[in-house]
Amino acid sequence: MHEIIGIIATLFVLLSFLFTAEKRIRQINIIGAAIFIIYGIIIAAHSVYILNAALILIHIYKLYKGRNNKPQKEATPK
Repeated sequence: MHEIIGIIATLFVLLSFLFTAEKRIRQINIIGAAIFIIYGIIIAAHSVYILNAALILIHIYKLYKGRNNKPQKEATPK
């Protein structure tokens, strides 16, 4: 059963990279990382759940930072 959870987490992470929008990549990757945390806890692999917890925090920070920063328009040459 725990192997199925790991496979599902892997599929979410792989799926996230099929998107082109950074926001969507991060959102789907967060889901995969959350499932990997569950998987890491079940198999008692500290490195798995610590890494994925850190990744979730980084993704959330980047999403929040990206939401507050409006993209600047590039100057067009005249």
